[in-house]
Amino acid sequence: MNDRVRGLAAAFVILVGFGGSSSAQTTIAPAQTTIAPARPPISPAPTPIASGSTTIGRNTRPVRLLRTWYDDIKTRRGDLQRRVEIVYDYPRATAYERAYTLDGRMLWSRRIRVNPPQPTPEEIAEAKDIVRADPELSRVMTRFSAELEGGFLAEEKRGRACGPGTRCVLVQVVAPHHAGLIRWTAVDLVQQRIAYSTFVPSERGGVK
Repeated sequence: MNDRVRGLAAAFVILVGFGGSSSAQTTIAPAQTTIAPARPPISPAPTPIASGSTTIGRNTRPVRLLRTWYDDIKTRRGDLQRRVEIVYDYPRATAYERAYTLDGRMLWSRRIRVNPPQPTPEEIAEAKDIVRADPELSRVMTRFSAELEGGFLAEEKRGRACGPGTRCVLVQVVAPHHAGLIRWTAVDLVQQRIAYSTFVPSERGGVK
């Protein structure tokens, strides 16, 4: 009897020992909460400035951009930013002043009837190229190793080569190092041709 009791007690101790060992080895990992890093703020994409004349540039035809600037005007709703352009329409031989909102909506357009805008560096460069391409003037330049200067406008009466309907740029053919004037020439940028291979301002007048 005592042996049976001792055997049952030993079995109980063994079971308890195994149960305690099992509970000690079983670990429930705590749930891990992962906090995603905050995304940096997304910078707004730059808003393109729309243009009512997106194809018009400093060297484009039939319309060329001469000048452009930004300013503010007063309206009933407050200050309004605008972009102003001076463009030249060669087929119409006319300069225009146009104003746009920054999103490209045209505010107004007016024709410049007096005091036409002076030639731009791009127009002067084009006039010089036309002079260099002229057979007669190219021979003169080669003979004297001449250089080209200029950039004034010439306006004459109706019926003259630089009359209404033209945009004549005066170009000087000068000796090297500006040592002296060889001749004046006049280039019509509307027709892209030589208006006068020899231009005498005192006789023609209308130089601006």
